[in-house]
Amino acid sequence: MQPRMKRLHLAHFLVLTLCAAATSLAQPYPVRPIRLVVPFPPGGTIDMIGRMVAQGVGDRVGQTMVVDNRGGAGGMIGAELVVRSAPDGYTLCLCGAGSLINSTLMASKPPYDVRRDIAPVSLVASAPYLLLVRNMPGLNSVQDLLTQAKQNPGKLNYGSAGSGSTAHLAAALFASMAGINVVHVPYKGSAPAATDLFGGQIQFLMEAIAAGTQYAKTGRLRALGVSTLKRSTLLPDLPTIAEQGVRGYEMTTWHTVCAPRGTPPAIVDKLSREIAAVIQAPETRERLAIAGVEAHGSTPDQLRDFIAAEYPRWDKLLTQLGLRAR
Repeated sequence: MQPRMKRLHLAHFLVLTLCAAATSLAQPYPVRPIRLVVPFPPGGTIDMIGRMVAQGVGDRVGQTMVVDNRGGAGGMIGAELVVRSAPDGYTLCLCGAGSLINSTLMASKPPYDVRRDIAPVSLVASAPYLLLVRNMPGLNSVQDLLTQAKQNPGKLNYGSAGSGSTAHLAAALFASMAGINVVHVPYKGSAPAATDLFGGQIQFLMEAIAAGTQYAKTGRLRALGVSTLKRSTLLPDLPTIAEQGVRGYEMTTWHTVCAPRGTPPAIVDKLSREIAAVIQAPETRERLAIAGVEAHGSTPDQLRDFIAAEYPRWDKLLTQLGLRAR
């Protein structure tokens, strides 16, 4: 009788365990706060977008979405944290080309591969850059900056949000196409780079149009040009970099929400729908447009295809600039 009782107790235990597991799995997502890792310090365009997404999605799903700023290594520190997190939908990354693609292509031993280690959720937004300098006499155009750089080869510094960030590549491509010898100074985000531009430690900076416009409004910095081939509707009087002598120059940045590989498709799909609803809402689109940012919103499959198309483009650019790790 004793072995039989043991078997009955074991069977009862297994039934209870399976019921508890089924109940857990049946719980609606989310049941607790969600962390959105922004792989740069507070301030700047990507942080602004992250907070808009967090507020909107949190309101829609009835749970807080907390922004967690983790700057460093061109966005790789924050992105790696997400890649190595539990694939349960409670840790997400607001990542762009810099953190997902460029930083890893520049690293000799990249900690992750965007084509293998993430679950794409949604393409969120894209934006052009402004070329910013200190507001000082004699520095009123792109040609003025190029003249200074050519008269002082190797002595002008430019900042970026980190090595491999799209801001870094935007400036590196500008320098390459303009034929100037300047020095890159990487920071842990665009906000500290702008602080040093204010103080004169660096001489120019590429900043996404939303934050760049705000910096220029202070009067301490001046926007010399925009990185699109056509003038921005936000700043119609500001010439493009291309029309000021760097013919064909163009660069934009984009931002996505991604989850760790293995995140359940049902959770990924739900997040994608909620993010798209927030980003495509008229009030959000209007707020972003005022900042010069284009709102998107996509399905996971659309984002996967987008990244697959972008990967070789950035790979080619890094190789062209001599920044690709061998």
